[in-house]
Amino acid sequence: MVTMPLTTYLPQGLLKEFVSSIVYLEDMGMGIALQRVYQTIIINTGSNFYTSDLYKDEPAKENSSVIWINGQHERPFALENPGKTSMYVIGVKPGMLPYFSKVPVAETNGTALGAEHWAEPDMFKLRHKLIACENLQAGFELIDNYFTGKLEVQNPSALQNINYLSKAMPENTVQEICMVLGCTRKKLRADAIYYFGSPVKNMQGIIRFGEHLATISRDPYQSLSSIHTFYDQAHFINDFKARTGMTPSQYRMLCQHYPEIRHTPNFISLSKETFLQFIAKYPA
Repeated sequence: MVTMPLTTYLPQGLLKEFVSSIVYLEDMGMGIALQRVYQTIIINTGSNFYTSDLYKDEPAKENSSVIWINGQHERPFALENPGKTSMYVIGVKPGMLPYFSKVPVAETNGTALGAEHWAEPDMFKLRHKLIACENLQAGFELIDNYFTGKLEVQNPSALQNINYLSKAMPENTVQEICMVLGCTRKKLRADAIYYFGSPVKNMQGIIRFGEHLATISRDPYQSLSSIHTFYDQAHFINDFKARTGMTPSQYRMLCQHYPEIRHTPNFISLSKETFLQFIAKYPA
């Protein structure tokens, strides 16, 4: 298993309300990316990445963008970098992407959307400054100052509702959320798609899936029947397989063999070839 060295920076001041963390990754990068609830902004200061469908025998496609948004991809994909990995990963909190992007959040789903489609030209100047930085702390501060400056001219009036939605979606029904917000189902659907990229029901499924990944990876020896809230085990297995192409048992087996997965449950640091060999060796 390839473990990528990383350094984490926690935003200060205004930015911490919108960004959970900024991570710098370096060295060789490869892995399997699974669906997640949030979006990330990537500023690549190394070699270009290549992506491919995890379960199709097809050539990998080069991502020539140097800055992009990774959205809520519905299908897992394989990521590889034959050169040197060096990039800053900005973890945008759920619902906060519209404060950084000029395009609807839903347009970032299932793709790596290059900054030329959603950012201002000065973001590319930020990248050049990051490349010239003498140390990581200076790079983190550059990013913090840049995005804080962008946020200071934004209208924060919707923040209260976004934060409520982010906390309410995992536990509350659509009807309960509508009652608290005083809105119709149609308005709630539109707001959820605008800020989060998917309707509430879809988001609830993604949130639940992320919780399953985290729970299994933390303790891969526990009973799978105890971790889910589906009507029965069959529904849990079908939902998990629809999102990943593997069963919960296979994911649990991966976590047993590669305990480092617990640090990044949605990203498995294995090559596509190694992953597929493992799944074939341990069928459902």
